[in-house]
Amino acid sequence: MTVLNPFLQLYNVHKRFGRHVVLETLVLDVDQGEFLFLLGPSGCGKTTLLRLIAGLEPLTAGQILQAGRDVTRLPATERDFGIVFQSYALFPNLTVAENIAYGLQNRKQRRTQIAARVQELLQLVGLQGLDPRYPAQLSGGQQQRVALARALAPAPSLLLLDEPLSALDARVRASLRGEIKRLQRRLGITTIMVTHDQEEALTMADRIAVMDQGRIVQLDTPLAIYQQPATPFVADFVGQMNFLPGVVSSEGIGVVRTGAFALRVQNWGEDLVPGTSLMLAIRPEEIRIERDAATLSNILIAELQAVEFMGPVYRLLLRHTVPDFYNAAVSLTLTLPRQAAEQPELRVGAALPLHLPADALRVFRTGKKPA
Repeated sequence: MTVLNPFLQLYNVHKRFGRHVVLETLVLDVDQGEFLFLLGPSGCGKTTLLRLIAGLEPLTAGQILQAGRDVTRLPATERDFGIVFQSYALFPNLTVAENIAYGLQNRKQRRTQIAARVQELLQLVGLQGLDPRYPAQLSGGQQQRVALARALAPAPSLLLLDEPLSALDARVRASLRGEIKRLQRRLGITTIMVTHDQEEALTMADRIAVMDQGRIVQLDTPLAIYQQPATPFVADFVGQMNFLPGVVSSEGIGVVRTGAFALRVQNWGEDLVPGTSLMLAIRPEEIRIERDAATLSNILIAELQAVEFMGPVYRLLLRHTVPDFYNAAVSLTLTLPRQAAEQPELRVGAALPLHLPADALRVFRTGKKPA
């Protein structure tokens, strides 16, 4: 996806703490009104990147432009953004209304204007009538809504969210996801959200920047990242992925040998020399159990180790041995709808014929499964 109307532009952004490099030379454009997610494991640099954009940390090198304005060396107080932290950071001695009004009072606005804006924001985030309460009298979800309203109070052109939902329980978190997404769409505000939760990113983002060790390793739409991961790290981090070691076969273009089984790969991508070691990857929901395996290609035999009930689906844990790789036992995961899993042959210890569709297999040039 090409950004046609960049609102925020990062050029060769680099950050180092002493000798420790936190962000490698990083380039990123964020479109006007876009909801971009920075997704990655702890320590990958995503929060540091957000703090650089906000001016809460100085860059070691590089440049940041916001709406065409160079803000690289500007302090946070002179940048146009609102920010919401994981810990809410509300003032415990101020009421809901006073917390929301705090930034507006610092801008010397009239009391009537401030009061009207506070009521507008309370309605926007669904907290009408709670303005006289204190943070300790609110639930976690309500406190986060107050923090969001406070960030939006000055009508910033950029909203920064630093893992705002991670401290909430699962039900409240799921509800707030939808609310934040609808609010962002309604306001049309350019938003960058940090998370390590892939479900949040997949359900809310316009685009996702997947980060690893201070680099953006893939930047694309949620669907593209899920269906076409660029690296084994992305494949393993976003969603769940099965990995199978293999060797390029001389039996034809796109054929990979994994032990005694030949698997054809439709999306080959490049001409690989026979004998090249690689890794095949496939999502658990893309594998099928086939009763009439003799009539199909791309069949693999695996032993059923366990069946786990997951509510609407069952998760099957299987083991496949690959003799060519020192008799390595490869763990595979398969998900089935509840009705499809209620079959007598699905017993622990059974050898199951698995169909791995050629168009579902991805190829990575690596000899080992990611940790």
